[in-house]
Amino acid sequence: MFTGLTPELCAQAWDLVRPAIFRAADTRVIRGAVGDLVVLDPARRDGTVLWTGSIGDTETKTYGYAVAKAKVAERTGVDTSRLRTDQPHLYTAGDIVYPGGIVRHGLVVAFSGVEGEADEMIAEWFVSAVRGVARLAFVGPHGPDARGIRHVGE
Repeated sequence: MFTGLTPELCAQAWDLVRPAIFRAADTRVIRGAVGDLVVLDPARRDGTVLWTGSIGDTETKTYGYAVAKAKVAERTGVDTSRLRTDQPHLYTAGDIVYPGGIVRHGLVVAFSGVEGEADEMIAEWFVSAVRGVARLAFVGPHGPDARGIRHVGE
């Protein structure tokens, strides 16, 4: 039964993204395969973390940075890289200034652990994987389309 964004769906998407992170590190596109990913709960819009994922030997601070990036992106509605360059007037005291938080298709996701621009790239990969997995589940044999139901979760 399809119920929208869940921790299980996030974990499935993360399993698809992790090999790409390792490949990017192996080819020196990014400085390593290490970091934390945070997904905020789109049903709540209050900074509540729905799911987290890690790769490599992370430090406590990278998780904190990912949460901070996600919260700034959620509050402003702007990717943290664009916030820095196009809308710095939206910063408030205490906001983290590193890129890596994005707002896409109703999702707020942030990654922290490598270069800021690469953090944002990894967050983008994750959102794309979530959308793909969710769309396939929606139209799959257990999804609303195949079952002819009117409401998600029935």
